[in-house]
Amino acid sequence: MANTPKWNIRLRHEWLQSPLKKKRLKRCEKARLGMLETEARRAAKAARKAKNAENAAAKD
Repeated sequence: MANTPKWNIRLRHEWLQSPLKKKRLKRCEKARLGMLETEARRAAKAARKAKNAENAAAKD
């Protein structure tokens, strides 16, 4: 028996049409889309937030 009935059902149901995992982007694609800069900004923001939390805990 073939797998086609399962996959046809999967394509027909709208909540099953979306992929289970996000599509993986290669580094060059991320650079082209500007996502490398975004990730760097987010990492810097998280580091600042962690440092501020650490300083606040040290003051108490």
